[in-house]
Amino acid sequence: MRLLDVACGRGAILALARAQGFTEVCGVDLVAIDGADPAITGGIDAAHLPFADQSFDIVTSQFGIEYAGLARAGLEAARVARHHLWLLLHAAEGPIAAQAREQLDQLGWLRDEEGAFALIRAHASAPDASTSARLQTLRVRLVARAETAENTTLLEGLWHTIGDMLDGDASRAAGMVSELEAYATRLTTMASAAPTANETQQLRASLEDQGWQVEIRGEGQQPVARWMLATRR
Repeated sequence: MRLLDVACGRGAILALARAQGFTEVCGVDLVAIDGADPAITGGIDAAHLPFADQSFDIVTSQFGIEYAGLARAGLEAARVARHHLWLLLHAAEGPIAAQAREQLDQLGWLRDEEGAFALIRAHASAPDASTSARLQTLRVRLVARAETAENTTLLEGLWHTIGDMLDGDASRAAGMVSELEAYATRLTTMASAAPTANETQQLRASLEDQGWQVEIRGEGQQPVARWMLATRR
């Protein structure tokens, strides 16, 4: 049995497949994965797979194929699958996507309304009484924001980091802002890529038109994610 994992990251599914006895596995991802499993090829767009029709007995993807556009990439994965297509997709209506949207809102508030990123960088490079006072005020506002938040992880982490800065340890401050900016980019991508129930059903209909038997199964309450399990008739 040959298995392909699309948008495979560092190859977690490939390792699991090998543990189950698969000897012919392949992974593709849009980015190059340094030091990764030799079975992984980087620079591959999931919507344009460089394989012939029905090249693999099983094609899988775990929280990855949706980033290439579910409608196109889903059909492309089905094209190269001989027997089975197993996709695990974020649910746009689920709590993971909701938390991403909430944290994006928090990051926007910090950056745009509070000027927190610029303030942290300014204090890290040249601390003075003015930036210290503004950081103290920001900590108070973080507590107030957290009181009405569903997910307080980001707010709490920033509260502690600012406390360290005010105690004289600014070693993590500038790097943390860069990390938060990169995190915002990842959250934006994930929140926009997560398929809705309707988008998932549309792919199901397209696959069924091509002769696939398709089951959609919710994972967790709300649901957190959806399985799309397709078998070629």
